[in-house]
Amino acid sequence: MAHPGQPELVGPLAAALAERYPLERQLGAGGMATVYLAEDVKHHRKVAIKVLHAELSAILGPERFLKEIELTANLQHPHILPLFDSGSADGLLYYVMPYIEGETLRTRLEREGQLPVATAVRIATEVADALEYAHKRGVIHRDVKPENILLQDGRALVADFGIALAVQQAGGQRMTQTGLSLGTPQYMAPEQAMGERTIDARADVYALGAVTYEMLAGEPPFTGATAQAIVARVITEQPRSLTAQRRSIPSAVDQAVRTALQKLPADRFQSAGEFATALSLGQTNDSGGVLVGPRIQRPSTRLTLAAVVSVPLLTVAAFLAAKHQYEPRTPIAALGSAKKVTWESGLEIQPALSPDGKYVAYAGGTSLHMQIYVRQVAGGRAAKLTDDTTGREAAPQWSPDGSRILFLTPAGVFSAPSLGGSPHSEIRATAEAPITSAEWSPEGRSIAYAARGSLYVRDPGGQARLLARVHGLSLCHWAPRADFIACASGNSGYSLPGLLLGNLSPSRIAVVRVSDGTVSVVSDSSSTNQSPLWSHDGRWLYFVSDRLGPLDIYAVGISRGHADGPPIRLTTGLGAHTISMSSDGKLIAYDVYTATGNLRSLPLPPNGAGPAAAAPITTGAQEIEGSHVSADGKWIYYDSNVSGISQLYRQRLPSGEPEQLTFDSTDDFAPAPSPDNHEVAFHSWRSGSRDLFVLSLDGGRVQRVTATPFQEMMPVWSPDGNALAYAYKGATRIFIVRRRNGVWGTPVARGDGVYPMWSPDGHWLAYNAALSSGGAIAVIGADSGVSRTVYDPATTHGPRAEVVYWSNDGRSLYFNSHDADGNAEFWSIPVTGGSPTLLTRFRDPMLASYRPEWSIGGGRMYFIVSDRQSDIWVMQATPR
Repeated sequence: MAHPGQPELVGPLAAALAERYPLERQLGAGGMATVYLAEDVKHHRKVAIKVLHAELSAILGPERFLKEIELTANLQHPHILPLFDSGSADGLLYYVMPYIEGETLRTRLEREGQLPVATAVRIATEVADALEYAHKRGVIHRDVKPENILLQDGRALVADFGIALAVQQAGGQRMTQTGLSLGTPQYMAPEQAMGERTIDARADVYALGAVTYEMLAGEPPFTGATAQAIVARVITEQPRSLTAQRRSIPSAVDQAVRTALQKLPADRFQSAGEFATALSLGQTNDSGGVLVGPRIQRPSTRLTLAAVVSVPLLTVAAFLAAKHQYEPRTPIAALGSAKKVTWESGLEIQPALSPDGKYVAYAGGTSLHMQIYVRQVAGGRAAKLTDDTTGREAAPQWSPDGSRILFLTPAGVFSAPSLGGSPHSEIRATAEAPITSAEWSPEGRSIAYAARGSLYVRDPGGQARLLARVHGLSLCHWAPRADFIACASGNSGYSLPGLLLGNLSPSRIAVVRVSDGTVSVVSDSSSTNQSPLWSHDGRWLYFVSDRLGPLDIYAVGISRGHADGPPIRLTTGLGAHTISMSSDGKLIAYDVYTATGNLRSLPLPPNGAGPAAAAPITTGAQEIEGSHVSADGKWIYYDSNVSGISQLYRQRLPSGEPEQLTFDSTDDFAPAPSPDNHEVAFHSWRSGSRDLFVLSLDGGRVQRVTATPFQEMMPVWSPDGNALAYAYKGATRIFIVRRRNGVWGTPVARGDGVYPMWSPDGHWLAYNAALSSGGAIAVIGADSGVSRTVYDPATTHGPRAEVVYWSNDGRSLYFNSHDADGNAEFWSIPVTGGSPTLLTRFRDPMLASYRPEWSIGGGRMYFIVSDRQSDIWVMQATPR
């Protein structure tokens, strides 16, 4: 699959390699690289060249990567695919391997499903032999999977040996910050899935156990709809017995595979050679009397194979020991009663308990207008922290002594006396770097704050130092000893007042070491993970997540800044949005946030039509985030979470019945119908990352369009139906990807912004060039040229533009905006520039339109009206 920034085969890459390795054709592509068939001019032989994708090459840099890969080049073994050469060409890193005229184990498994037992054992023992050889030389593969096992004349060859380690070592912290994951979830050992830095040979033993299981059973030991779901099962569940699925498998082979798949490394075979021996013995002995497992040490004795008198007894003992070892240890012994402490209409969010647990501070109001309030937990009236009645205050945090409260505004970080008074400016924000989180350090002298993807610490003298760069930081929290800071990452709009409050995009929990800025991710990245909170002893992190359904409170143990086990679910069905805790851990405050969003419609142009003329298109307890109208104006396509997760729907206009289009177990968003109405493009996390997909409405087939570590979103079709324009989150860049003969090609970057829209003739793109810092509109050629600013409210002091559309004749642009109270406004402006003209405002005292997404078609415009509500609760807890 093509990646943003990857050059065409006929481009500079081919020219740079032409003298030594003339490229012939592409053989395939994966998450990290594209493979080409080439001719080795010097030795007159065919070779395979694996070229790392452009964004990965840029992160690694040639000097460090080529140094790390040298160790791999020295591996010489009959079952290891050798490395011929490596280098850098046109800014891209590559390495050269023999071209094998065979197939991968993955190809054979796709063709045959299950392999004969003898064949599976032979392949596994050959791979184990290769692993044993490499392990003794200090090289761990880290990505053993069927795709990396080649079969030539029936003989197994392990490819990409040590490449994953070379990538990780060369990339260092930058790999963590990009969110690029090394390894494949179905074959990752639990310690690898949890992000442990120290991975040894036993992780490869686990991966080979998973591959062997798949060869025998026809599928890996753990499967799921998303990478997050697979990882959860890898960490918490036991695989099904192989003999129960296939009677021809000897029980000792089943036992050997399950030993390789043990959760703890200490409970697995301690070497690949031990696993190979167990498989070979097990295949010839089906009596259950052979068990080669981990070496078990005792103070004065060693258990040898001859000493195993009763295998069933030993198996039961091992099971009981494992059960005792994996029994979840929770940081909270019990949760008690909960009571509601706010009940006003509108939003009360982001509760913060005072250190003594007697007061709770929170942000209250609407999505676009909030103030900080303080009230007693025991009851009483809420008091405003400041006299500001026009601002947007958020994210209150108490000082350690309880005397002051820190909070955010668009102007920066302020503090005020906790009993009320004049605010004091602590840190100023800028339009280019809004501040999304701030909290006092445990001693109350420093402030950690996040701005534009960077985490800073301001010292007592007022000097700020950059600590780390992590995308989308919010809700940061200091560890009690001030040695770590935990933050939510990837979706700051989830918790902050604004248009995107409460949105459903995934996020993760990141832990930053204060001494050196090292970043560790301690949650999955495919579900909502927010509001991290340290326990009083710093050994646990609490956070809210929807990884298993509704938003609930979880806890994960932390050791030296890393997760030391899987997250533990503490509540079920709580619906917590953000959380806080008293300093003694005996009270937990949380807000329960609910939102509905439905579509309404107005004529375009409105001709003076007001709110009363806005016809309801959808109704009910659901939240819609994006929609598009078909080219013929007869259908509207939208996403909805009415079933519990966001899926795609379409509805015939003006008042047809909804028709569900997708039924996946992960969220799907932003459906865009093709011009001929035969396909729908959308973005989804079904691949474990946010990627683009196309659904055929004729046969229901889903085609994956992108496969990158970036977060692609909001695809829109070109008028001819042969291209998609989209943006990716983080860098907010606009790309175009074209389809030829049913195959999606290499995406091409065309501008910096979001929400691209094609002109009627397909020659131009209009887009929002500054959604987060002002809402400017730009136009750029679809194939070439530089961008041209059409409208910039920063210079004209006009309305803040959001999503832009073209008029049918291509002469004007329409865009929407929102006033300070959340009322939707719709404007037009000539494509050549000038002053915008107000078309209409939607003002309804009962409903607001917060979402920026809207759509036009069939002479009407469609937008989302919302109702957002939340209240604060306080729950008793008994800490251990």
